Amino acid sequence: MLKITTLLGSPRRNGNSEQLAAAFAKGASASGHTVQTVRLHTLKIGGCIDCRRCWMNGTHCFLHDDMADIYRALDSADVFVFAVPLYFYSWPAQIKPVWDRLLPYYMPDSKVDIKGRRAVLLAVAGDESASCFGGLSKSFELACGFCKWEIAGEIYANGVYAAGDIASGDWLARAEALGRGLQS
Repeated sequence: MLKITTLLGSPRRNGNSEQLAAAFAKGASASGHTVQTVRLHTLKIGGCIDCRRCWMNGTHCFLHDDMADIYRALDSADVFVFAVPLYFYSWPAQIKPVWDRLLPYYMPDSKVDIKGRRAVLLAVAGDESASCFGGLSKSFELACGFCKWEIAGEIYANGVYAAGDIASGDWLARAEALGRGLQS
């Protein structure tokens, strides 16, 4: 069975992206997978300072903040799920530092190899046009390519703005089906 780490990138508790992630987790759990969910909004995660001191003190990063918990969650996960609202056509501030701080995994002396893992993107936006996700989608594709991750699924829910709007379409059912369909 798969170990899944879901990173919630919204400051809104139980908002649309979190509900989408919960539906995905429900499906994944029904298939016997374990899902760990991390709410990033409550954590203190600084941006990468590109000091290139990864692994020098025996840990992923020279900075001492809550990213250490994220590293532990990522180290053991088979699948990474990024659940986010679209902010100005890109990643919200809560999740962007996590992407930037993946550098230790790609240093020559990395102690943990996360290449070959899988990634899922669950995104919501108030914009009525699905084209609003173009920048986020391309960023996800390029980042997964660099990280050598397989994209296991993407759901882009447009026209979802007010709390609870996610329930107005088939987005939750699609997310649950995506979670249920993950194969070990």
